[in-house]
Amino acid sequence: MAEFVQHNIEGMIPELEQMERVGLFTGPETRQILKKRKGFEYKLQRKTKKKDDILQYIQYETNVLALLKKRRQNIGYTFKKLEIDNAISQRIHKLFRLATYRFQDDVKLWLSHVQFSKTRKEKTTISKLFTQMLQVHNRKPDLWIGAAKWEFEENMNHENARHMLQKGIRFNPSSKQLWLEYYRMELLFAEKLRKRKQIVESELPDEEDVDQDAVLAGSVAAVVYKQAMQEFPDDVIFALSFLPICQLFDFAKNQEKDIFSDIQKCFPDRPETFDAIARQHIHTASTIDNMELKEKEIQKCYDVYQEAVTKMPGGEIWDLYMKACLDLIEMKLPKKTPLPERRIHKLLAVFEEAVGNKAVTPDMFEKWVDVLANVGLVKEQARVYELATTHHPKIVSLWKQRLQVFIRTAPTHSQVVEMFHTACNQVPKKKSLPLWQLVLDYCIANKSDLTNTLFEKGVNSHRTVSGPVKVLYLQWTYMSAGISQTRDLYKRFMQAGLVPLQLIQEYIKMEMSQAKPKMKLLRQAYEDAVTEFGSTDTDLWINYIQLEQTHPQGKPEEAGTIHFRAVKCLEGDLNQQFITKYTLLQTGHLDA
Repeated sequence: MAEFVQHNIEGMIPELEQMERVGLFTGPETRQILKKRKGFEYKLQRKTKKKDDILQYIQYETNVLALLKKRRQNIGYTFKKLEIDNAISQRIHKLFRLATYRFQDDVKLWLSHVQFSKTRKEKTTISKLFTQMLQVHNRKPDLWIGAAKWEFEENMNHENARHMLQKGIRFNPSSKQLWLEYYRMELLFAEKLRKRKQIVESELPDEEDVDQDAVLAGSVAAVVYKQAMQEFPDDVIFALSFLPICQLFDFAKNQEKDIFSDIQKCFPDRPETFDAIARQHIHTASTIDNMELKEKEIQKCYDVYQEAVTKMPGGEIWDLYMKACLDLIEMKLPKKTPLPERRIHKLLAVFEEAVGNKAVTPDMFEKWVDVLANVGLVKEQARVYELATTHHPKIVSLWKQRLQVFIRTAPTHSQVVEMFHTACNQVPKKKSLPLWQLVLDYCIANKSDLTNTLFEKGVNSHRTVSGPVKVLYLQWTYMSAGISQTRDLYKRFMQAGLVPLQLIQEYIKMEMSQAKPKMKLLRQAYEDAVTEFGSTDTDLWINYIQLEQTHPQGKPEEAGTIHFRAVKCLEGDLNQQFITKYTLLQTGHLDA
């Protein structure tokens, strides 16, 4: 081992001597660098190579290289880069190659090596690295896309980028993203050729004009689209994914028309087809400044959706229709131009029609209410939420919103509780906690006579409800009846069992807030806590020890006993966490 380390170290000496001779580093600094490198080299000679050892060595050499660059700038010395900078750079490359050879599955290592090469502007190395990485990770489409993007945008090599994507598709035939990126790249290449032609204003011979014009029009991209659709002939969503890309390029209008034509031909009765056609009218409308012409184009959008809902009354097309109407309301308008009222009326009318067809989702009901609130039709909200809970009776959020709207109408306490019980009978018991919290907060705030009855029902409800309700019940009792009744309620809960940790912690806070906290009751509460939750919570034991040490009636000598119990109860990492916290507590550094 030592002879290999010594051989490597001797190879570094000329580089370090040059650093010192030209004044980039001092003698002590170069000796320190040599010492650090020697330590790293010994680590690399171990039988079992560790990734962290190699990464630490790479990080150290990278830092040396960065410091070297700053020193050069400070003293203005730009020579001897081959002997110094390149030597360090080659060492980093060698370490990266060792790491990627040993740990080929780690994609981050490969990408880190690529990033380092980018900082050095070593384009040939980057191309080789991408090739090697993709030989190992050829089933990762994102890597193929990243490699092709670099070849096209930074290496300016369209042929390599095209080859990368074609090869990536062969290895990942089910990757739609690769096809979309291939299509985008061909359109970008066509755009680049068009700009180049405009700059140089070159003229091709007549016999070449046809081919050149076809390429400039994006014909290669059109071929990619056709091939992609042959691979996924039944996927309308995939076909539509080409449209947003195509619309980014003005010269590809014909392709856009062809895609629309193909979609209408191959998927004539799909909701997505009608949605795409309708949204094309929205896109066109967004480019028109004249409000009259804009509204005419938007009317064409409405007409497409109306035809669609007539042909297919299912819920999916209605959902797309409503979303489009919402988008039209949010469409940007010229300054000082009011939103046409007809769009709002149309949206509300579509909501009503969709309800008649039982096609409004819970999310859409909530957006419907938001629209009503924005246009000032607050009274209509109650009716809409009533419809929502009728169509979706098991959705807790809708019942909660309906109850909140109902409360704003100032009903009697019994009416609120009656609607609450109606809601609880509809929704799953284990999901009804938001309803309980809402009605209890309401009753407490309004000092209702029904509060205690509701609490009693709540603590006997489903366990996901009873725990939080017990905590709220304890807090309410403390605020309304005082500590004596709170103690009685706490004892009752503990005797019944299944109490949450938060309840015990709240009770401890209440006892501690008394003018003279009773140590007997506090000790019992902590015993309850560590009995139920001591195996999973280290802070309980620490707080218990602190109580014995700080309370006037505490027994500091019991800290050792509590510590022994905690170590015995806690296991694994929790045990170590407790020991660390206890040590910090004993040295007075726990809160530091």
